[in-house]
Amino acid sequence: MARNCGLTNQKRLFEKHYAQELFRIAKGDFESALALNSSNLGRKENIVYMCQQAVEKSIKASLVHLQIPFPLIHDLGSLISLLPDDKMPPGGFSLIELNPYASVRRYEEGSLPLIAQEIEAAVLAATTVINWCSQVLEMKKT
Repeated sequence: MARNCGLTNQKRLFEKHYAQELFRIAKGDFESALALNSSNLGRKENIVYMCQQAVEKSIKASLVHLQIPFPLIHDLGSLISLLPDDKMPPGGFSLIELNPYASVRRYEEGSLPLIAQEIEAAVLAATTVINWCSQVLEMKKT
């Protein structure tokens, strides 16, 4: 982990080995989303929140693996913009559509009801980003 976590917009460089741990956490978040989705228990917003978290942590794990410093933020667009063009996750900047699920939509109920297609899209996005991250983490350094 990084030390001296002061300002969140200050970029931090994590030790490379942390990428694997962070990726395990991302996969655990995704497994939680799948469990919530199949159980039909709890708030549907939690499913897409956990998908957003899986995507965010997968991107951060990739940044750690590539040894790219990043700020301690949750904005997917800002994190994706740090990746080299040849390492873009599937969906690229369209993944920012998940951002509201990590903020406003987590704290609202009823004003913007989730529809099945939104949940399916979040699960698909998390699935593809986790698969992408797995490939990034398996790359040998050249």
